[in-house]
Amino acid sequence: MEVFMAGSSWKKRLIAQGDLIELGNKLRAANKKVVFTAGSWDLIHAGQCRYLEKAKERGDVLVVGVSSNAAIKRVKGPNKPILDEKIRAEMLTYLRSVDFVTVLPEPSCVPSLGLLKPDVYITVREEWTSNYQDSKEYKTVTGYGGNMLVIDRQSTSVSTTQILQRAIGGHLSETLKDFMDYRKDPIKEK
Repeated sequence: MEVFMAGSSWKKRLIAQGDLIELGNKLRAANKKVVFTAGSWDLIHAGQCRYLEKAKERGDVLVVGVSSNAAIKRVKGPNKPILDEKIRAEMLTYLRSVDFVTVLPEPSCVPSLGLLKPDVYITVREEWTSNYQDSKEYKTVTGYGGNMLVIDRQSTSVSTTQILQRAIGGHLSETLKDFMDYRKDPIKEK
């Protein structure tokens, strides 16, 4: 099986999409319960780490899908992701709960689910998951005999969006502060 990138040990945990079938077969042959989850993983925070720990508790091996740059841009717009897909994938390999990482070329993880055939697919509770039994993900996973679990966010007080808003807001307020000082006294020089 060829890995996504060759080299040091963390790189051996990066699995190409084309190798997911072989990985799934090897893990099942070793009687390992495989869990899969996916996301952008743009700025990893405590809530995401807790989520991955919860996912890992559901099986022996946790495989994490990382949305590609192109997939994120299609869903979230031209200003995302913040970090490149290779950086996001590498970051995940350093987490103790994550066994393997694969980059997802499409916004949907359905193709990856069909290749890997994990025993359990876990996703976070979102608007679309209120009717998750109608989703392509659910139909794919249950179609080969797997299970899909929807779990709550593991932190309601922090999110990637909140981190970005705080960082941008702090920078913007400093910039606007200088602007407002000049508006009060346009002749004043600093």
